[in-house]
Amino acid sequence: MALMALMGLEEDYRGFVPQWSALCIFTHPNGASPIEFVIPSGGPLARFNTGAGGLHHVALRVPDLDRLAERLQAEGMSMLESEHVKGAGPFLCNFLSPFHTRGVIIEFVQLL
Repeated sequence: MALMALMGLEEDYRGFVPQWSALCIFTHPNGASPIEFVIPSGGPLARFNTGAGGLHHVALRVPDLDRLAERLQAEGMSMLESEHVKGAGPFLCNFLSPFHTRGVIIEFVQLL
């Protein structure tokens, strides 16, 4: 909350993703891209980056996760999850396996 205040960001909504044990706080876009703060309470995200923090991932909105997954598979790439996950807001999401990106984590988001 202190970082949000410092950056002049307003909370839009928040949600919890049980699969990743993470509280997600989304900010109002205010004419730009919204920012999502991911606050893990356990699980793999709490172990990510040995808790040092920093940039976690970049999210890109796509019209159809299934079509994207098919296209990526045809190019020899894979999504991280076998099934898309209901995100902390009104969307489904999945990640490109960081194996294909030299460790950069890319999330794909499909609005519901």
